[in-house]
Amino acid sequence: MRVFIFICFAAVLFSCNSSSKKAPNQAKDDTARMENLSTTPEPVITIDPVKITAAQLPASLKFKGKLFEAWRWTDKMGENILILSYVAPYNDKEKNEYGEEARSAELHAFHFAKKDNSDYKQVWMLNDGEKSCSFDITCEFIKDATTVTDLNADGIAETTIQYKMSCRSDVSPSTMKVIMYEGEKKYSLRGFMWVKASDDEKFEVTEKDANLETLPGYKGTDEEYYKTFGRYESEKDFAAAPPEFLTYARQRWMKYVKESFE
Repeated sequence: MRVFIFICFAAVLFSCNSSSKKAPNQAKDDTARMENLSTTPEPVITIDPVKITAAQLPASLKFKGKLFEAWRWTDKMGENILILSYVAPYNDKEKNEYGEEARSAELHAFHFAKKDNSDYKQVWMLNDGEKSCSFDITCEFIKDATTVTDLNADGIAETTIQYKMSCRSDVSPSTMKVIMYEGEKKYSLRGFMWVKASDDEKFEVTEKDANLETLPGYKGTDEEYYKTFGRYESEKDFAAAPPEFLTYARQRWMKYVKESFE
């Protein structure tokens, strides 16, 4: 009888000790749960771009040419300012083979950012233009096409700008570029705009066939040049980009690709 009571007592004692001591892995799991519960979620940053005037630009920010437009917003990079400027066509003192005087025009874009009370630092700069043109020159940002977004919701804004350039003596389309930046990373679509050559001509380019790199059967044909109208060269710049970026760039291309001379 005494032996039976001793065995029961030992079983109860072992059970109590087992319940008060957890396996090392279990203890780590509980610690991890406590840490997760106590971690404060990262605040969601809302990108709210505001268009600003030349008078509202900090005096320390220098840019070339005349102001086209400027934007300010705040994201994980701090306070940001985007400046678009241009240099109107000017006589560049160059002459072509026929002795005709030529003109040039320029486009510039600057992204500055600063953290807290630090000074603004340049994130990126873009310079482009039409050089030594002896015909009708076009070199301008497309009105209302500039956007500041956060398509992949990572708290860092993307800036997208669009512009067109040409040197022509006939009714041919300008080149157009859609340039997107996220921080210092640059993505772009480059190609021709579309112009209506006759009253019965219809615009038939879609997002599905706007990429010349994947457009079948147009090279080596009589219509090769005309098939480039309204289309861009490739999507290679977006190969490593979030998929939302390319989708958005395509939409921006299609929205402004039809050129008007009005």
